Amino acid sequence: MIRIPGKIPISIHPVFWVLAAVIGWLNSTSLLGGVIWIWIIFVSVLFHEFGHALTAVLFRQSAKIQLVALGGLTSYEGPKLKFWQQFIVVFNGPLFGIILALIATFLLQIQWPHLVMVTLKITQVANIFWSVVNLFPVLPLDGGQLLRIVLEASFGIKGYKASLLSGAIFAGLVAVGFFLFQAYLAGAFFFLFAFQSFELWQKSSSLTAQDRQEEMQKLMEQAEAALQEGRKSDADKLFTAVREKTKEGLFYQAATQYLAFSQFQAGHREEAYQLLLPIAEHLLGEAKVLLHSLASEQKNWPLVIKLSTECYQLMPTQEIALNNARAFAYRFLGKPAGGWLQTAYVAAPLNVEKVLNEESFQGIKQDPDFQHFVKQLK
Repeated sequence: MIRIPGKIPISIHPVFWVLAAVIGWLNSTSLLGGVIWIWIIFVSVLFHEFGHALTAVLFRQSAKIQLVALGGLTSYEGPKLKFWQQFIVVFNGPLFGIILALIATFLLQIQWPHLVMVTLKITQVANIFWSVVNLFPVLPLDGGQLLRIVLEASFGIKGYKASLLSGAIFAGLVAVGFFLFQAYLAGAFFFLFAFQSFELWQKSSSLTAQDRQEEMQKLMEQAEAALQEGRKSDADKLFTAVREKTKEGLFYQAATQYLAFSQFQAGHREEAYQLLLPIAEHLLGEAKVLLHSLASEQKNWPLVIKLSTECYQLMPTQEIALNNARAFAYRFLGKPAGGWLQTAYVAAPLNVEKVLNEESFQGIKQDPDFQHFVKQLK
């Protein structure tokens, strides 16, 4: 990692050079041409990012630039920017790219050695092309950010969600276009953008206005930092504050899941269950598996059945399979109860007779479908 200190510090990841070299080789198929392309990509990306960074600094932000695998990234911190200020910060990246193309165009009017003329011509074309493409209304491109800013400023959280969906559709169409013209690398990138935007749009169904507020974002960051530093009590208080301030949304769900795990680890299983139950539809991974276990203890069999397959896929343990078998047995569903019992038997050694004597299976012991599976276990 190369780090250049200064008012606007710059970090250059090694993968940036690798990707630049690949692009250079694909466009030139020669060592000298590859070196020229690497230099042009480096100057062009850095110039573009300075457009963002310098504007952010003008708005009293502390900015830094990173050159990473897929290009550049400018991040900044400081007083909250208004939407029009955000728009200018984003727009000035492509604008600087156009300015660099104009500088190259002006210099091309002068007679230079052949190698310099080639370099200037590539700089001109590459910056015009990239500046135009970068203004496509697709996240994470600048055009997608501009669309997001305009729609969010006009329609709030609904505008933000609309920017994700429209960006996914537009990126998909652009990807198809690139593929038709056999520009497979560009098509692959836009296909990835389309997938990411669509996935974000799906996840945004629970997003609320509070989730987009800087105050809430900082509160969540403080809570997560306290958790990572082992300050569990402070983290609990901060996550509780997030829940009280938001009432719903992604931050609310994330804070609730943390507190549920905290209660569970403290031995307060009932409290953990009551925290997770209202957000059952939004749980992922370990939180969903935990709710499945707690629902089994609470004999909430309809919920256990609902979570049965997904939780076993997430964590294929004998305990989950047995709880699934018990849930279906309580509902007098012999075939799935027997199937899950067989799954538990295969997962690890199991005392079948002892399990069958449990209260859960008393009402289903004589069910023909259930007996079909039981006989295979003896």
